[in-house]
Amino acid sequence: MSVERKQSLFIITYAGKETADNVYSTLRGLEKQDKIDIKTAATINRAEDGKLRLKHRRRLTLWKDEFDAGSIGLILAGTGAGNMASAIVGALMGSQGSKHRCEAKAFLDDKLGPDDSALVILVTNTDWEAIQNDVGYTGEELALELSAKAEKQLAEIAADEGVAAAVQEFVETEEVDL
Repeated sequence: MSVERKQSLFIITYAGKETADNVYSTLRGLEKQDKIDIKTAATINRAEDGKLRLKHRRRLTLWKDEFDAGSIGLILAGTGAGNMASAIVGALMGSQGSKHRCEAKAFLDDKLGPDDSALVILVTNTDWEAIQNDVGYTGEELALELSAKAEKQLAEIAADEGVAAAVQEFVETEEVDL
């Protein structure tokens, strides 16, 4: 019996509009030193209308176009993406993560004000505590565990036009080429 490797998705809020961008830049530097394996990441700010503004910072290189900004947006939109999509997403996250999954939107609603920023980052094989020591910023963190299968299914759900339209009511996305 093989064990499916889980990946960690962290949502971290910081005081300051530019802090998440600064943390991301630091993590990219650490990645070049092989201290972290970033699969995908996005920085988030809150728009004037209260909508989340997601800046997708990196695409997966191994599973191109699977877990992208649409998948991240789906997680962040919470139940606003529709009850069916939310129920499926919650089930995909696994027993530990599904409890937290339902709280992702509430977490950001509570912790991400107009002068704050957040980083959403998907990593594997990373000693996150060691990375936190090098980053130098502290923030509020929500961690979720995702299997590769869950990532793929999230991408499929996020690709549905109805789900994508519902997500866009809560999250606007921008792709940033690296």
